[in-house]
Amino acid sequence: QIDLRFAKVFGVRESRATVGVDVYNVSNSSAVLTYNNSFVPGGTWLQPLMVLTPRLFKITAALDW
Repeated sequence: QIDLRFAKVFGVRESRATVGVDVYNVSNSSAVLTYNNSFVPGGTWLQPLMVLTPRLFKITAALDW
């Protein structure tokens, strides 16, 4: 899993503004985290139960004065 953050700081009079973008799971991997380990004939043995969270974007802004 690869996460990235890009941010820029702007000076506004006596204040400071920060604008940023976060990108989580850049490669959009769907790796399996857990499997069903219960063996039942004809059941769902080794079926994935949980996979890695898909790609997610977050935009942030902050104003400091």
